[in-house]
Amino acid sequence: MKQASKSIIQEEENFFFGEFEHSLDPQRRVAIPSNWRKEKKTTFFLLPGRHNTLQLIPFSTFRETLMKFKKISFADPAASLAFARLGASGQECECDKQGRIQIPQKLIEQAGLKNQVVMIGSLTTIQIWSKENWNLFGKSDQNDVLDVIQKIGERPDDLKDILKGLK
Repeated sequence: MKQASKSIIQEEENFFFGEFEHSLDPQRRVAIPSNWRKEKKTTFFLLPGRHNTLQLIPFSTFRETLMKFKKISFADPAASLAFARLGASGQECECDKQGRIQIPQKLIEQAGLKNQVVMIGSLTTIQIWSKENWNLFGKSDQNDVLDVIQKIGERPDDLKDILKGLK
């Protein structure tokens, strides 16, 4: 008997696109957009990000990173300190039945989040910005996006170098 092939949807990775404005509720919870929650039990890892943001990383993506960490000796002095910093600042988050995650107060303060936050699909992860910071720092000329796509199309093997050259 021939085995049925998987559909494209079953083989899809988690990718995140769009911009969503949400409020933090009194319990410091924010709803993850439903199209960003692929599974019944959606788990993310929440870390401080660059530019006073929070970085929300899907479990499947972060698992790959954790497996790389297992190959490094915890007895290595630099690795030990890096692991401690990562462990202390990170938070595992599982969406509740309404698709919300709770953000620790410490991370809210580090990112300067207030009542309104903006969740940005950052292709392979989600960034959580304060509304003020996103309006000041995150918005850009749409031509910048097209310039990046053009450069990647012209030099797909140089993606890392192309991204380093962005401001």
